Amino acid sequence: MTGRKPKAQIIQPTGELRKRAVNYKKGFSVELTSSEMIKLEEVVHNSTDKFVSAVNERLKSLRQSAREVGDDALSMVGFIKQTEKDSFDIKGLGGTFNFPLLTQVAKSLNDYVRGLKNVTRVHLEIITLHVDALYVILAQHITGQGGATEAEVLSALLQATRKFK
Repeated sequence: MTGRKPKAQIIQPTGELRKRAVNYKKGFSVELTSSEMIKLEEVVHNSTDKFVSAVNERLKSLRQSAREVGDDALSMVGFIKQTEKDSFDIKGLGGTFNFPLLTQVAKSLNDYVRGLKNVTRVHLEIITLHVDALYVILAQHITGQGGATEAEVLSALLQATRKFK
């Protein structure tokens, strides 16, 4: 053996393999037609209410946990982990349902709680403010980026997260 690694060989898939991978009978092709795009948009639109309800339940749970956590360090660790998970999930789906502002606030919250140690009342307040902002976005059905007020709120949240990390 010479110690040389063999070069990788790329084998192009056959037409039959491509058909199976894309699943022409049950799914969509790689390049969507306008009718397929309309179908996908309908699916997303019809799922928006479910998304809003699911996020609302998570926020309700986070609010309750924030009130109950108190000064118990073990409860705080669990609360922070749950907040990180929920905010990550919300930021990942907000844009899909035309809530990019929701995504931005959830991202701010996720960035803030990730790696947060020695949580104080100030940290808890900033987390609660994020959750409240997420609630307002859903309750007011603020799609898109919102307006000037929403931009100011997001800016204030970002400043608070930088100042009190």
